[in-house]
Amino acid sequence: MVQTTGMIEDCGKRGATMAERRQLFAEMRAQDLDRIRLSTYRTACKLRFVQKKCNLHLVDIWNVIEALRENSLNNLDPTIELNVARLEAVLSTIFYQLNKRMPTTHQINIEQSISLLLNFLLAAFDPEGHGKISVFAVKMALATLCGGKIMDKLRCKSLYEF
Repeated sequence: MVQTTGMIEDCGKRGATMAERRQLFAEMRAQDLDRIRLSTYRTACKLRFVQKKCNLHLVDIWNVIEALRENSLNNLDPTIELNVARLEAVLSTIFYQLNKRMPTTHQINIEQSISLLLNFLLAAFDPEGHGKISVFAVKMALATLCGGKIMDKLRCKSLYEF
């Protein structure tokens, strides 16, 4: 009987987690971005929406690389999978460092940014719900969604080396 209760609680937690993961997608649907006819513009608008909601437009590629190095992801094999706790640590590093650089009048809600981005990454790269994402997927997603110039992003060989 105790085991059944645990399963029910797990299902409730899993349902809440799935709802959180879908939150950003629901907000995106409310923006009615699917009206945009050309797929390239539609995709760009959706990525920009995610970038702004998660406050990644305030983070440049150099800060992403610094956070990856602090969390020892720069030397890992790209096929290795990160669990949710490790991914959350990387995102925490990014957003806490961001808040240190921001003036006190422009501080972001770190917990909300981490939660939104974590749930987006899990929904996008872990649809089966295993709770793991490859290092390569994390690096590419963060490099794509962070702010900054495209040439800076393309020059960062440390992100793309195998």
